[in-house]
Amino acid sequence: MEEFSYEDIEAATNSFSSEQLIGKGSHGSVYRGVLKGGEVVAVKKPSGGTQSLENDAKLSNEIDILASVKNPSIVNLIGVSRSPTSKLLVMEFMHHGSLHDLLHSSPAAPAWPRRAVMALQVARAVLSLHEAAPAVIHRDIKSANILLDGKWNAKLADFSLAVRDDRLQSLRSTVPAGTIGYLDPCYAESGDLGPKNDVFSFGVVLLELVSSRKVMDMESDTSPIVAWALPMIRANRLAEVCDGRVALPDYMRRPIGRMLGVAARCVSEEVERRPLMGEVVGELQGVVEGAVLSWPVWDSVRSKVCGRIHRCVRAWRRCVEKRVTTTRIVCKDHLVDGGSDDCDDERMGFREEMS
Repeated sequence: MEEFSYEDIEAATNSFSSEQLIGKGSHGSVYRGVLKGGEVVAVKKPSGGTQSLENDAKLSNEIDILASVKNPSIVNLIGVSRSPTSKLLVMEFMHHGSLHDLLHSSPAAPAWPRRAVMALQVARAVLSLHEAAPAVIHRDIKSANILLDGKWNAKLADFSLAVRDDRLQSLRSTVPAGTIGYLDPCYAESGDLGPKNDVFSFGVVLLELVSSRKVMDMESDTSPIVAWALPMIRANRLAEVCDGRVALPDYMRRPIGRMLGVAARCVSEEVERRPLMGEVVGELQGVVEGAVLSWPVWDSVRSKVCGRIHRCVRAWRRCVEKRVTTTRIVCKDHLVDGGSDDCDDERMGFREEMS
């Protein structure tokens, strides 16, 4: 992890100008920056004011966790810097923004195979947290905290609320933290925190990913996404849950149905019935494999590969045939005894010499 001078980060973000601002939340702001070598980065700066000490502590917590947990599906921490008043995080820049914006603001809806891949990538990120030693609970898994890189890979971000398993006892007396709609009701009511609270939040993201429906819409009278989706999933009315902007082809019906089945288990009211993230990853791995292998494009790729192999075999066969036609048959009697050219086949031994 690299240590940057404040002057370098200030220059990279054009003195934290509003033109470089790419995101803002209750804990701070995120700016686009260009380092001296030309690398584009995201710089996270905590909010000031009365909560500055608390936000700085959350940033320190985020640095600690990101430095210890590495996974391709977790946004990479490049380095840190220190302003006159607080710490700054220098992160990898995610070119395509958040999953929330892609689902709810972008005119182009993602294709179904891409949604399945994104779900698997985020699941792997959460699993890497839960398998860390000690385990890490994210506590704020939501589409706004899932960012997309230049190749549309999904990566989990914002670890300001994350806690390690060895600190869970000290949190029992604190107010539950998270985002309404994604927050596990069991955690909100009891204050008991564990990996399956993240599982619930991930299940909500799965429902959002398949439906492109907002988790909570304060401007309308629509039900929260869990209450809206579960009755249709249980009644096997899966097509009604799916994003209507993108036609659901036959080859994706089974994989998306499996995704919704996983989501329904994740958001179960009974914590014991929710799967662990290892099981979720296994299920979604099967979903992605099923989607890719049944994708019509795969048939054309497979035929192209087979055609190329067939052409290579034909070329090799022509080469062999050419070599065989230039074979010379030499009479051993002529070579050894200097015999005549009219020796008959019955007393002749043959040797092939390949040219």
